[in-house]
Formats: sequence, structure tokens, C-alpha cells
Amino acid sequence: MKTNFFIILIIALAVSSCKKDENTNNMVNQKPDVEKLILSFKDKLQNHLKDGGTYTTDSAVWYVEALLNYTYGNGSVPCKNYLTDSAEIAVNDPNSGVFTIEQLATVFDFLENEVVNNQPENTNIIAIDVYTYPENDNVIFASLTAYATPKTPELKSIADTSGYWFWGADKGMCGPDSGLYVGMDATDILEDLLNTVANDYWTNIETKVAWPYQYEDFYFPFDEPYLYPTRIYSAGGPAPIICDFCLSPDHIAYYASSQGIGYIIDDLCPSGKRFMYCDIWPGVSDDTEGFHVGYLTYGTPQ
Repeated sequence: MKTNFFIILIIALAVSSCKKDENTNNMVNQKPDVEKLILSFKDKLQNHLKDGGTYTTDSAVWYVEALLNYTYGNGSVPCKNYLTDSAEIAVNDPNSGVFTIEQLATVFDFLENEVVNNQPENTNIIAIDVYTYPENDNVIFASLTAYATPKTPELKSIADTSGYWFWGADKGMCGPDSGLYVGMDATDILEDLLNTVANDYWTNIETKVAWPYQYEDFYFPFDEPYLYPTRIYSAGGPAPIICDFCLSPDHIAYYASSQGIGYIIDDLCPSGKRFMYCDIWPGVSDDTEGFHVGYLTYGTPQ
């Protein structure tokens, strides 16, 4: 089930494309004890240690993000219904991208409060992605937090893809299964099938966006009217057909396979990182095209 976090997600991801560079990720990955680095940073924040040290933008992002995920991230429980929320704070930047521990304490406290206070009821905090962008004489520290609901047996089993599902709009099942599980759709089933990675917390988090037009499949296994040959669902045609497009078990199996969205996950995976989870969103264009958009999140497991 999807909510109006979609627009927030698009805006946040649009400005996050220029965030952490690979050099910083490589530097941090070479450290022998990530937890020790995180706890040392936490001690400085809690005790307001004015050690005279400063942090570059990339280092500041890494430490704030790592401590947030170490404290609140819980990716070890299977979940469904991923939601996202964003927050940001402006920091004066007289030193051209160099920040003191006092400034980072302010940043951390603000983002921490936003992450906790905006958590929807009965959800886990899966991961918090922190990034920056310039604005006038300030640097904006922003967070994109993923929340999800722990899976419970009242909904259709993850392993059961034998049914037919509407492509989106929370319409539930279709065809011979019509009327069942209203409030879910094919995006929920695809997320359940693809989100199988479990880990306590992550660092170096990065989200990438996958659109159908970017991933055509020249060996697309279906020859059907209206269905486009893309590795993630897209279709075009008359509005009544597109709005109520019904995905069969074979469709869902393909999109969840290594030739479908699995192919895209591997293709977009940044060097040195691992796939964390995906968030699949339905979209429409003039009611004549329906499609899924994949928001694929990667990181370094700890």
C-alpha cells in the first residue's frame, strides 16, 4: 500500500545524486572497526567534546548517517509496505565544507528527532540515508528515512505468487481471485519477493531510481498487446485496460526474477555495496500508460 510520500521521495532523490563520492566510501571501508568509529563519534556528540577537530562534508555525512543507522536501523526483520519521509536542516558554511563537532551535534539532534517523531505507528526504521546540497551560504543536511511494517500472517504469503494481482492502486487481486486482499497490489508482492536481505544496520547508504524505459528486454518472454518489453512493468493502451491491468503469476515471476527487476538491481549496484531493499511505486501518464518505478537502496552491511 502506497501513500503520498511518493512526491517527497522524488524530490529528495533528485538532490541526492551528487552526495557522497566513492573515494570517501572506499576510505571508510578500509577502517578495521566501523563500530569503534561510530561509538567514538557518539561519545564526542554526547559529551560535547571540543577536540578542535573538523569534518569534511563527506566525513560529516558518513558519521551522522552511520550513527543514526547504528542507533535506530533495524533491517533484520522481514517487512512490507515501505514508506519514506524526509527532513533537512541548514548549516552555515563559512569554512567551505568543513564542520565542527558542535555543528554536527546540532545536525544529528535535529535529524534524530525527525526520524523518531515522524515514525508511523507499528513500523520499523529500516535505514536512514543522509546527504547534503548547497543553498546560498549554507549547506543543507538532509535525511531520507525508510520505514516498513513487519510482516504478519494476515496478508497473502510472500511465497504465494499463484494469484493474479492488479498492477497498482491497492485494488487487490484480479481475474479468478478478484476481490481478495484489497489494499494490496502487485507492487507489494514484488517487494515481498525481492526484499529478502536482512542485516542489523547499514552504512554508506545510497538510493537509485529505475524507470522502465531505461531497461528494455530484447528477450522479453511475453507477446501481449499493451504490455511493453521492459524489465520492470510498463504498459500502454486504452484507459480502462491500463487502469485495471491484471498481472498473472507468470508476469510477477518474470518481474521478480534475475531477468526482470533482479537484473536492474545488479546493474545499478554501486561498487563495494550490497542491495538492501527496493520500493516499487505505481505511476500513470495521461491514463494511457501505467508503469512501476523502482527505488533501489544499497549500502555497506555492518
